[in-house]
Amino acid sequence: MKLLGTIVNGRVELDTPTDLPEGTRVVSLEAEEFEDFYQDYPLPQESWEEHIADLRLRLAELDAGAPCMTVDEAFAALDAEMGWTTPTLGK
Repeated sequence: MKLLGTIVNGRVELDTPTDLPEGTRVVSLEAEEFEDFYQDYPLPQESWEEHIADLRLRLAELDAGAPCMTVDEAFAALDAEMGWTTPTLGK
C-alpha cells in the first residue's frame, strides 16, 4: 500500500484518510527517494494471470519446504541494501 502525504508542522499529513490500526509501523520516504528506489527495481511486465500463477508456484514451493526469509530478515536485508539504519526503541 502506498500512502501519500505532506509534512505539516513536522508531522506527516496523509492526502487521504486511512483505517490502519493504532500502532501500525510505517516507513516514510521523501518522494524523490521513493522514485529513485523504484527506478532501480522496475516492475515486471507480466499479465495479472502470469503474476497470480507465479505467486501460486512460489507458495507451493514454500509449502514443500523451500527456504525463505522471515519478515524481520527481509526488512533487515532491505535496510542493509538501502544503507538505512533502524532505530532501537528504548535503548
